[in-house]
Amino acid sequence: AFENAIYVDAEHELSEKLSINYGLRLSSFLRLGQDELNIYENNQPVIFNNALQIYEKAEPIGTENYSRSDVIKSFLNLEPRFSVAYQLNNNSSVKASYNRMTQYLHLLSNTSSPTPLDVWTPSGEYAKPQLLDQVAIGYFKSFNNDDYSLEVESFYKTIKNRIDYIDGADLIANNAIEQVILNGKARAYGLEVLFKKNVGKFKGWIAYTLSKSEQQTPGRTTLEPGINNGNWYNTAFDKTHDISITSNYELNKNWTFNANFVLQTGQPTTYPVAQYQYAGLIIPNYGDRNSNRLPTYHRLDISANYTPKPDKTKGWQNYWTFSIYNAYNRYNAASISFSEDRITGINEATKFSIFGIVPSVTYNFKF
Repeated sequence: AFENAIYVDAEHELSEKLSINYGLRLSSFLRLGQDELNIYENNQPVIFNNALQIYEKAEPIGTENYSRSDVIKSFLNLEPRFSVAYQLNNNSSVKASYNRMTQYLHLLSNTSSPTPLDVWTPSGEYAKPQLLDQVAIGYFKSFNNDDYSLEVESFYKTIKNRIDYIDGADLIANNAIEQVILNGKARAYGLEVLFKKNVGKFKGWIAYTLSKSEQQTPGRTTLEPGINNGNWYNTAFDKTHDISITSNYELNKNWTFNANFVLQTGQPTTYPVAQYQYAGLIIPNYGDRNSNRLPTYHRLDISANYTPKPDKTKGWQNYWTFSIYNAYNRYNAASISFSEDRITGINEATKFSIFGIVPSVTYNFKF
């Protein structure tokens, strides 16, 4: 694929207190050739089985071959943006903005699998680019001669052409990802607060976000249920609460210390709510899409930087970084799987984690 863009931007001060900024971006995306492109009846790679009330892969009725330089599909999008800022006084201001953005890569995330899975797929014949429109309004204030600052911003965004996978989709090494995705839309809204200490030996900030991110994937006709019966459901990236605390302490010219703490609402996932037997196999029956959550995510990272006294005879400067990722060894869940204990016959949940504590030492030098 090949992506490029051109843009223009302008800023005007209409008065001592009022200023505006506006611009226009023109982006293009070329989906270049691959070995084969499947062709489907009625151009629908996913079909709905009315008898079983499930979505299934459509069988290709043919293929088209392309060389790597051939253009399979091209897209061209205009992305306007506009913002206005008003200075209330010397220490505070308000701002409002609108942005249109285009995303040509799609991300599919499945936290219901035994291991977390992310799949990227480009826009093309069966997946249109995502179009995002966002409006935001914010308030900024500084305190004590800019020693401290406070930023508060609320936002609302809508996304067109947001794809998601059908129930039972096989995402791993799938060369025909169009057979397991449906088109939908998404929305997100929330409030962001940032408080910073800007000067002194001790600096840092506290950031908090309260937000909601939802997706809707309705049926293509009135006879199809879509995903989650066409109702809104949490996206894989929905985090109701997101808190981060970052601090930096400069002991002297040689030593600085850093700490970062993160606390987030657990990632949405889908748990089985029942099970049944078929042909001697136990088949789980899952609840609504992303209606459950992984346990709360939190960790603490700490580091120390040591910079030796510069040696004027050398033409370069070196420094050391000593760090500990996840200092208290929290095993955050990346996914949770369910299986039956062979002895007791009781279903058990198993948490899968990727990283515990990770210490590291880094030597750096620059010319």
